[in-house]
Amino acid sequence: MLYGNSVWSFKNAPTEKYDVKHTAKSYELSITSTSSTTTTATTTTTTSTTTTTTTTATTTTTTTTTTTATTTTTTTSTTTSTTTTTPTLLFILGNTVMWTGSYCQTAVRIFWSFDNTLQDLYNNFNGVGSNGPTYTSPGYNGAGACLWLNQASSQSVSITSPILNITYTSFTFEVWLYPNTLYNGNPYTDNSIFGQCQQQVVDQCLHIVIRSQKAYFGFFGDDLVGNQAFTPKQWYHVAYIYDYSTQTQFVYVNGYLDNSRSSAGPYQGISGALTIGTTSAQVSNNFFDGCLDSVAYVSRAKNASEVLDDATLVAYLSFDSNSLLDSGPLLINGTGTNYSYTSSGRVNAGISLSGNASYIQITGLTRIGTNSWPYTVAVWINPTKISGGTIMHLSSLIDGAQPNAWCLPIMGFTSMGQIAINSWNSSNVPITGSIVQVNSWTHVAATYSSSNGERLYVNGIQYGSSVAYNFAAGGVPMTITLGSSLLGTGVCNTGTIQMGQYNGLLDEFRVYARELSAAEISALANP
Repeated sequence: MLYGNSVWSFKNAPTEKYDVKHTAKSYELSITSTSSTTTTATTTTTTSTTTTTTTTATTTTTTTTTTTATTTTTTTSTTTSTTTTTPTLLFILGNTVMWTGSYCQTAVRIFWSFDNTLQDLYNNFNGVGSNGPTYTSPGYNGAGACLWLNQASSQSVSITSPILNITYTSFTFEVWLYPNTLYNGNPYTDNSIFGQCQQQVVDQCLHIVIRSQKAYFGFFGDDLVGNQAFTPKQWYHVAYIYDYSTQTQFVYVNGYLDNSRSSAGPYQGISGALTIGTTSAQVSNNFFDGCLDSVAYVSRAKNASEVLDDATLVAYLSFDSNSLLDSGPLLINGTGTNYSYTSSGRVNAGISLSGNASYIQITGLTRIGTNSWPYTVAVWINPTKISGGTIMHLSSLIDGAQPNAWCLPIMGFTSMGQIAINSWNSSNVPITGSIVQVNSWTHVAATYSSSNGERLYVNGIQYGSSVAYNFAAGGVPMTITLGSSLLGTGVCNTGTIQMGQYNGLLDEFRVYARELSAAEISALANP
């Protein structure tokens, strides 16, 4: 195969078309580059003849004439050098071929939602259950389902075809997990998450597990142990990352680096089924007990900011492409009533709300329903009137109401047209800001943490804050309604917000399960 002046040759070259379906294949690759150097030498020879004239008294004259000739000789020599190299860089673009070490692979992306199915979202790495794994609802995102595995029944999932090729390459495995029980005492009793094993020798038996209540990232005899101790019956986001370029293993828990280890690997196993919920490592008990959700794999090493977003970006509705699709990692798409799209959003397209019962909703927000869990909500607003109105309403029921339920408007307008936010700690925790302009875009954000309390930001500038407090949440996955309090109007606690219909445009709505910094809020306010 030619590329420029190089010849790319494969050992064990494939005869079939090489595309994303052939992720199980690796081919050794050498690149032969041929260059030519041409040298030209010129030699010039000149011959001269002198003409002599002799005159005598007898008037006899003898003349000899010689013509001058020049001869040019040109000599050309060519030197050819051949260099054979092995590519060491990794190139990934969609599902195109990538080079990694001495192997040719394709970029791979896998996502198992486990919403009552074992199929991969991209329909390439579909699973088969063993011993009857089941599903339970809701999953982490408060909707759909998660895969429930019973350790006592040795339940698991396997993907036998195609083989996932992770040899000599970077990769990232991510999972939301809810351990029902965690094994303790015996250090080789695992809550297994992922496995792939060619044979039980160094760097050929992948086992990604929770061992002794800590994250464990094993290549077999070449392993990384995390620091954070896990607790049963809680949701965790865990990312296991291998960076081939630096030969480093990483473990992240809930978006933050738990531990890393250099001079690791590379992983060298080239066969074996991928397993979820068990491994082939030699341990006495190696089945997961609990729920797994939103399991993802990508054939590159994600960076720290990507992992943080995967773990803490709950929902992001950009309203572009005339849709309510969630651009965040959890795919919590919105629904709505009596709304329309506008091309005049703050960033590309936006939505327009007006009239009664005009709203957008997202549901299944687990973290914001957890006591004292940090959060951030942010949105661009362009109101047509500001004398009251709910921008965001938080509730345990989709109708936004009490009694026997939890509800609170968390962003809106006062009767005087001031922007206001609200939170709850057995009573309202309100912050009132400035009056905003009608028919003009304003960025509004509210953050909370138990150490910093609540903070209001307007156009990226902190406007007000509360004292530290513990957020008394609803205790269940919550719903946020944009533009209305629905049946909660006049029923829920309200703070300084005058509940009612919001009228105007909205854009770039985000929910995070962490307190964003002032710099991060400023970045959102200055796209």
